[in-house]
Amino acid sequence: MEERRGVPARVRRVSGELRELRGRTGLSAAEVSQSLGISMSKLSRMETGARGLAADDVSALLGLYRVPARRREEILALVRNGGDRNWWQVQDAALPALWQDLMRFEEEATALHSWETQFVPGLLQTDEYAEAVIRGTTHELPEHEIERLVSARIGRQAVLLGAHAPRLEVLLDEPVLRRPTADPGVMRRQLLRLAESNRRPNVTVRVVPLSAGIHPGMEGPFVLLEYGQQPNLVYLEHRGNSAFLEEPEHVAATGRSLRWLRELALSSDDSSEIIARSADDPAISEGASTWTP
Repeated sequence: MEERRGVPARVRRVSGELRELRGRTGLSAAEVSQSLGISMSKLSRMETGARGLAADDVSALLGLYRVPARRREEILALVRNGGDRNWWQVQDAALPALWQDLMRFEEEATALHSWETQFVPGLLQTDEYAEAVIRGTTHELPEHEIERLVSARIGRQAVLLGAHAPRLEVLLDEPVLRRPTADPGVMRRQLLRLAESNRRPNVTVRVVPLSAGIHPGMEGPFVLLEYGQQPNLVYLEHRGNSAFLEEPEHVAATGRSLRWLRELALSSDDSSEIIARSADDPAISEGASTWTP
């Protein structure tokens, strides 16, 4: 894979938020330029990350945009470490902030390639399935936190709408289709949504059957985010930890795994058929027991 040098992930993330913050305030580029005494070309470079970011400059913008102190420090920490490759995060799993960084990278991508071994990916989940997953994988969360997590996860799906929506390729391990939820009917409706999604022009869903045996995808799920002008990213998430990998060797290795999984996966039509059969399986419609620690 050809190596592309571009803006590091942390800088891209901050630049995207600076654009968003200015949009929220309703200030034009000219008004910001005049207020802070900086040129419009410099502001443009800051909002694209074209020449890196200086903490003092970013701090001035955050002050103008009245960003709360805690978030301001988080953003400035990203700026100070902006040149470091690969971005690891450890967050409270109850906070939707875990997905906010991913959402911004998804919005700028031209294509998303998702391999999943445990769940239907969040971009294609129904709200009731998302709730079942959150309840089943966490415990002792108050109801308002669960509602907030569901809203955050479903809110990500807006990226697939609109004229500039990215292409979404989903590869699913077959056991994902066979795992029932606690409430009867939730998984069946989720599978019907999955089959419906496979008919959308910018979405492809393919299933890797159990007959494929042992393969590279068993190392774990991933999302490969593809860009036109910037280097591609690999996103990993596990037990409240997340990572954006941007080193060429990591991206290339993920690309090889993706190509291998494509060779193993059923066709789109055959995948839709196995999804439909799974939806009609009595074991799915009857539900499953709720796990208790």
